Amino acid sequence: MDKYKIAVLVVLAVIFISCAPTRKTTVDHNIGIYLDRINMRDRFVRTLNANGSVTLDSPELSGTAKIEVNLKRPDILTLKVETVFGIDLGEAHVHCDNFEVFDRFNDLKIQGRVSNYIKRYLGVDFTCDELIDILIGCPRIGEFELQNFNDNRLIMVSKNSKGSEVVLNFNQEFELESYALFKDGVKMFEVRYSRYTKFGEITLPRVIKIYDELGRGIYLSFSEVEVNQ
Repeated sequence: MDKYKIAVLVVLAVIFISCAPTRKTTVDHNIGIYLDRINMRDRFVRTLNANGSVTLDSPELSGTAKIEVNLKRPDILTLKVETVFGIDLGEAHVHCDNFEVFDRFNDLKIQGRVSNYIKRYLGVDFTCDELIDILIGCPRIGEFELQNFNDNRLIMVSKNSKGSEVVLNFNQEFELESYALFKDGVKMFEVRYSRYTKFGEITLPRVIKIYDELGRGIYLSFSEVEVNQ
């Protein structure tokens, strides 16, 4: 995979976002408490502005840059990336399923459809709004086929609308700790969330770690997050 494909994947994967930990509690076997955390984000978050860093960890490309995210749900997203020294690397604009990536460093412009690009290079059939849902920590899930409490943690297994298997792990604070998608028994990607912060009754993660099936990682860490401003 050449560096331009990787650059676009970075931008699109960012569409997949907190600091003091919440008080630890005893596990509750009412799964509604866990699902409410996800559903409340879906109802509450209309806009999101965040600043922080993005780190790549793969054999093809590695490094860290500054990133700014501006989201207007359901389908408008702008991403700006700079080096740690403030040099403008480029930006991406996503509207509905269409994206434009402006690579300032290499003087390139890349256009396409989010769903086509993700399916071609990651093998996952995702729409733009589904990826934005992952960004704010509310992945789309169907009826649960299995749930298991182990060591004060909850593991849920579900099928999404496209028949792929979804595995969600919740921690002792009822927060979504990780989310993985399996296709025909093969893990396509995994998203790990941490460092949640509160906005009233809503919590959002500030740290997101995204891994593909080859173990390549994209890490997002946000120092500033504003919601519905």
